[in-house]
Amino acid sequence: MDKMPLVAVVFNSIPESIILFSFGIAVVGEYINFKKVLIAAVISSFTMMLVRWFVPYFGLHSIIAILILFILFWKLLDLEAWKAIISSLLSITILILLDNFMIFTILNLQQMTVTEWWQDNFKRIIFTYPSLTILGTITWIIYHKKWFLIKGSRVSNAEYIKEKMREPLIVTAIVLSQGIILVILNEYLGYMNNYLLVTKILSLVYFTLSIIFLKYFWSLKDEIDESIRDTEMNNNEFNLNTFNSD
Repeated sequence: MDKMPLVAVVFNSIPESIILFSFGIAVVGEYINFKKVLIAAVISSFTMMLVRWFVPYFGLHSIIAILILFILFWKLLDLEAWKAIISSLLSITILILLDNFMIFTILNLQQMTVTEWWQDNFKRIIFTYPSLTILGTITWIIYHKKWFLIKGSRVSNAEYIKEKMREPLIVTAIVLSQGIILVILNEYLGYMNNYLLVTKILSLVYFTLSIIFLKYFWSLKDEIDESIRDTEMNNNEFNLNTFNSD
């Protein structure tokens, strides 16, 4: 059970949540509403503080965090439910992945255990800033360069064909779920002071390949949907011309 102090919530959890929500919105090509992001960050930070207080089981924290992010992405930040699922899974995965590398590397260099780190409020906050800085930079680049994984209102007014969404969503959920399981396992090994570089590298490689695959996968779906729209438009024009000629 982790009794997270209020100072850590204010100076760590809330900034972390702001970056997480911003990343999740940017990666699906939507506009960031900072006011709503700030509200979502405060809600999620204090909710997770209570979760850490009363839920003693490791791994369950991450599952609950994904659920909280999903609800806030969907209901507060106005993402479609399927985009909220993808955003929550991706956001948690990349955060844990960066923490696995950065925080546990710092702990090893400082020759500190996780328990000692948690008990030092200053280090508990400051040790997370390198990974947050990296994630914040990635988010800024993705948003301003429009390097989206899934197209949204910032990049296209055309919507995905909903009747053909089931299979792509299943494939995406499977890929991302495997990634989150892998990074949670690595996080667990780190907390048990069993830091294995090979497992961290494996997580990074899997995540990188997953993003490459999913980017290609959704780009292919864009092309298929566009082809279907063109075909339907041509058929409609043909039917209209045929009707007019009669």
